[in-house]
Amino acid sequence: MKEFIQKVLSIIPYGVRKQVKNIPLVKQLQKFILEKYFVGKEFNAVVSAGPAKGLHFPVKMPQDKLMWLGTFEPDFAETMSQVIKPGFVCYDIGGYKGYFSGIMALKGSKDVYIFEPMPDNINSINRLIALNPNLPLHLVKAAVSNHSGKVSFKMMPDATMGKLMNSSFQETKEHTSEIEVDTVSLDDLISNQNYPKPDFMKIDVEGAEELVLLGAASIITEKRPVLMIEIHSADLGRKCYDILKHLYSSVKVLETGEQAPSKTLEVCHYLVTK
Repeated sequence: MKEFIQKVLSIIPYGVRKQVKNIPLVKQLQKFILEKYFVGKEFNAVVSAGPAKGLHFPVKMPQDKLMWLGTFEPDFAETMSQVIKPGFVCYDIGGYKGYFSGIMALKGSKDVYIFEPMPDNINSINRLIALNPNLPLHLVKAAVSNHSGKVSFKMMPDATMGKLMNSSFQETKEHTSEIEVDTVSLDDLISNQNYPKPDFMKIDVEGAEELVLLGAASIITEKRPVLMIEIHSADLGRKCYDILKHLYSSVKVLETGEQAPSKTLEVCHYLVTK
């Protein structure tokens, strides 16, 4: 039955999938089917629509439902698929489970380096790499910051979520434990370990986005890679904009199309281009 349902779901057009939440009866039917047959299950699936179409992905339900359906953060994913060009070297900073890394690789990137410090996410990314041996995916088990070394990392109740101790984002939010993780600055990584300079960087680091940029000052100045950054507060948005405004011709807020920093949104995404 589960195999049959997967086949049926795979033929639903991408545009319809994105609008399911706005179609009451269809939304309820999908929810019923997924809860009855898939909640609590883990399985390997092939994403059948959207920018990640063709990606073999290790699914854990219900957390990964939108990734499996190809509708996880669709506007962000679609913009990413448009700006990445064949032959790019891509850095996925804050790789989570590797979904966006897979999109980068599917777009013809030469190499995709996934930076992720959290044990559960590292396990998921290793599974993703094993399921897609023909994609140029490389895991770096470290957090990216403004210096290289060791740092305390706050683990949240969801074991796939966490942040650097010195991140200013949600400082009072409950955390369950702390672990020590390796940190790298991108300037150190490139100058000392001969990593290739990126053409594209996605940054989603739970409030440490300013630290990532400060630790990549040389490479950003020299290479000016395309950046897509999740901004976690208005204050961080202004700080990141101040770093980037003299180096790039365009720093846009994806959600509104306005020039950064956003005048209306606390949390948003920046698209930064030469």
